[in-house]
Amino acid sequence: MSMFPGRRSHRKSKAGCLQCKRRKVKCDERKPTCQKCIVHGVSCSFEDDPFLLSTAQSIERARSVPDPSPHITTPPIPSPSPLGIADLELLHHYMTSTCYTVSRTPSIQSIWRDHVPRIGFTTPFLLHAVLALSALHLAHLTPSKRATYIAQAEYHHATGMSAVIPSMQTLASDNGAAMFLFSALTSIHFCATIHHGTASSILSTEGPLSEWARLFRGTKAVIDTSSIDLRSGELSPIFLTGAYFSSIRRDPKTLQEGQMYVWELKKFITQQHAHEEALREIYIKVADQLACTLAVTLRPNILETGTVFAWLIEASGEYLDLLRQEKPTALIVFSYFCVAVQQIEWAWWTEGLSSRLMSQAYTALEEGYRIWLRWPMEQMGWSPRNLV
Repeated sequence: MSMFPGRRSHRKSKAGCLQCKRRKVKCDERKPTCQKCIVHGVSCSFEDDPFLLSTAQSIERARSVPDPSPHITTPPIPSPSPLGIADLELLHHYMTSTCYTVSRTPSIQSIWRDHVPRIGFTTPFLLHAVLALSALHLAHLTPSKRATYIAQAEYHHATGMSAVIPSMQTLASDNGAAMFLFSALTSIHFCATIHHGTASSILSTEGPLSEWARLFRGTKAVIDTSSIDLRSGELSPIFLTGAYFSSIRRDPKTLQEGQMYVWELKKFITQQHAHEEALREIYIKVADQLACTLAVTLRPNILETGTVFAWLIEASGEYLDLLRQEKPTALIVFSYFCVAVQQIEWAWWTEGLSSRLMSQAYTALEEGYRIWLRWPMEQMGWSPRNLV
């Protein structure tokens, strides 16, 4: 079963822009920028380059002329590439290095190496996310050129986001695979750049954590109701691995095992919200979900990062709203989550992530509440001296 919808028929637009011709879609011929290019966040050949437009028209005319002789083969006329030399460097680095740092499972690594760039070639917002992550990786590996690569990462990230967010619902319905991969890359981008934020910017309503959670949760809801079954297509190894760990987390025995990690937290919740039943239920539920995550992540095994981040996806919207408001109980619960995050710091984009997140929670809490961070601080070997 194919994960991509069949190609829809359309009338050819001989005067369409070069980008629409390459993507084989009907151009609305709006100038200076057609609507399709606006949606996909790419430069349109109508904008201000008459050479590109005339080249596209010449190509179209050349292709429409019949071959004068069946014995003579005319080589295809190449189309101008939208990628510059710097972008090609980023793409090469991604396919030879960065793709192997997203997962430690060989079958999943092959997806990020082979399938993701191929999907990106027909889905510009995904290709921008790929290039952004590659630039961040190069910035990590090459301190002398860090500023240059960071600037490239910010450009590609912003371009991809501006293209995908206005049409998220439609794009996810038409191409759930690309949207899922874009969301995953966005979460990695968040982890790799979180240390650039301030205490309030990361956990607050407009912070990166809020932006990522909103994007990933919204995409997940669309994919869950999509007619495209991603679990049986090219991305199936990712979903099969996720389903395996999800079944372990949802096992009643796992919840029972994890209670010893959160009993002090649940005691605080019960005391703090003794007369607020609705709030108490929100926090108790998210603490139980965290207990399952801790039970799985603190076992000696090879973890995928998604096993830990699944807690943020499963947590209720009510809890995430409380976290964005930096409510004390929400921050204390989040500090326990940092213990799980520490278990996946095997990748360059997760190095020191737990310590940075704990610093955010600790700084946002008033002095009287910090005593309830004792258990996660001891588990992580973290102290206020480690503030970053």
